[in-house]
Amino acid sequence: MNQTKPLYNIANLPDRKTLDKVTSALRSADLSKVSYQKVLYSLLNDLKVIPFVIAKLKAGHHIERARINEPNQLFYSEKEISYRTDFQNIKSYGRANSPGQSLFYGAVKTENIEHPRIINLLETSEMFRSADRKRDAEFVMTVGKWRIREDFEVIESVFNKHNIQTIPQIKQSYEYYLNKLKAEMPDRIDDIEFLLEFFSDEFAKKEIKSGDDYKISAAYTELAMNFHNVAGVAYPSVRTDYQGFNVALGIYAVENFLELEVAAMFKIYKKGEQTFMDNLAYATDLGEMKSDFKWIDIKGTPEDFINEHLLKN
Repeated sequence: MNQTKPLYNIANLPDRKTLDKVTSALRSADLSKVSYQKVLYSLLNDLKVIPFVIAKLKAGHHIERARINEPNQLFYSEKEISYRTDFQNIKSYGRANSPGQSLFYGAVKTENIEHPRIINLLETSEMFRSADRKRDAEFVMTVGKWRIREDFEVIESVFNKHNIQTIPQIKQSYEYYLNKLKAEMPDRIDDIEFLLEFFSDEFAKKEIKSGDDYKISAAYTELAMNFHNVAGVAYPSVRTDYQGFNVALGIYAVENFLELEVAAMFKIYKKGEQTFMDNLAYATDLGEMKSDFKWIDIKGTPEDFINEHLLKN
């Protein structure tokens, strides 16, 4: 069941002029010169009410997560492909995390992208960033597929206007939440929608100069996880032009609600802007405590077919 929840009493929500002032200041600030704590307490003290819409990820569905292999590198354990445990080396902000905080970033299938590994490839490989898009490359990617063992909740970011207008699945979610909000708080619906759009815009940011540009979305996620006890956040994938969906989950959710079922390796062939993904190996016998993957090789696609595919497309 999808839900809508405000942080604190709706009666404390400031007037629209104040909301405009606070959000404009946050949006226009050079966040590299503003502390994370300043951003966090501005949300709490100046906005006073932080709205969230909450979705349930259902048992039996799957989440996939990927890592790019270094040359000649193989992964043999869940630890190597799951959330990071080198907390001291997490130096920068992510779209949902602050430095030193490890979240499990993964992807789920959507109406437009059936295989989450495609989302993961675009999100994790630097070769698909704008500056490197036309470079030729060959590399290996390892993907883990986790089954959701029991239902759990995440906040959802679906109020960005561009995404509502262009992605039917997002429009459907937006309209569902909006109707619930209208029924729950009709007198302030425009202001609540305004704030939800502001936070959704932060998750939809494309122009990122540094990790500091993620401070607002990271703070929003922290407030949701700490005050509403949700497992994390689900948001449209920027790297897929919002066609795919990412999730960022806390460690507790991974260890209590997810079960790694299979790992797979893929060889990525990239020629200019064309890409071919080939099967290399898979592992369903993951060993005790998912710590000893037994890789089984898969016969690859003939090289001449791959080259023909890349040139033809």
